Amino acid sequence: MPREYNFIYEKLVEGKNDIIGHIAYSIYKEEKINYVKKKAEGTGEVTDEILKSFHEISSSRSSLESYRIKAEIFMQAFFDNTFQEMKEDLEIQATENQSNILEDIIAPLTSGFWKNVLAGLLSAFIFAFLLAGLAFIIQFSGSTISVNIEKNKTEQIE
Repeated sequence: MPREYNFIYEKLVEGKNDIIGHIAYSIYKEEKINYVKKKAEGTGEVTDEILKSFHEISSSRSSLESYRIKAEIFMQAFFDNTFQEMKEDLEIQATENQSNILEDIIAPLTSGFWKNVLAGLLSAFIFAFLLAGLAFIIQFSGSTISVNIEKNKTEQIE
């Protein structure tokens, strides 16, 4: 008895680029394998009757639609997962890039501790030198400015 050919592939897959159809066909094949394994558990034999009953069930319009719906759900979950991973990767990348850009901007504006100490000491010496020069000029220019310092006198009230 010759085997009958099942045209499920042509019913599920509309063309080479029909990804949903290919996934639907793989879902059909998975269900076929599970069905055959379950039916052949006791005997280990796969008969044409076992295959014929599965083909009748799987060839129905509702079964074909369910394979495509399952494939669409699978693809939607795949895209959702992929986009979520891409979003997380882009967020991490953006944060790292932002940190690097900020470091590059701030680096020239900040200097090390010892450089700041040296700048402070240098400015203090320049200020002291200018103040000493001003005092020298005032002292020897014949100025009448005089500074008298008196000790504070405090009274104690008893």
